[in-house]
Amino acid sequence: MKLGRMLVFLGGGFFILYGILFAAAPVELARLVTDGGTTSPSGLIDMRATYGGMSIAFGMLLVVLARKASTLRLSVAGLLIVMICMATTRTIGIVVDGSPNVMMYVYLTLELVVSAICLLCLKLMNETGGDA
Repeated sequence: MKLGRMLVFLGGGFFILYGILFAAAPVELARLVTDGGTTSPSGLIDMRATYGGMSIAFGMLLVVLARKASTLRLSVAGLLIVMICMATTRTIGIVVDGSPNVMMYVYLTLELVVSAICLLCLKLMNETGGDA
């Protein structure tokens, strides 16, 4: 399996797993990720829908797009856009809100590394005309 397809399948798989875990156990995952979380019914419903449902949907979209050569580049670009947006807004949060826990730095590092790999894949795909 070539780098671009493997990267998108791994990214998609991560988003699907993350979404399933948040849909199934939002309180426990929120504590792990943020050192806290909501316990109100509406807060839990929104966490299941946003962190759960949206993450599952994005992961599935990545996997579906990566399966065809004609949409592989789009899936890598989609992953890149989401990672850059997450890293940017996470950095804003770290600066504005302060006091991030270790998980925020772990996520930021992963977002930046995956962004760099996506950029490399897109460059290689442009040079080779296909899957990098």
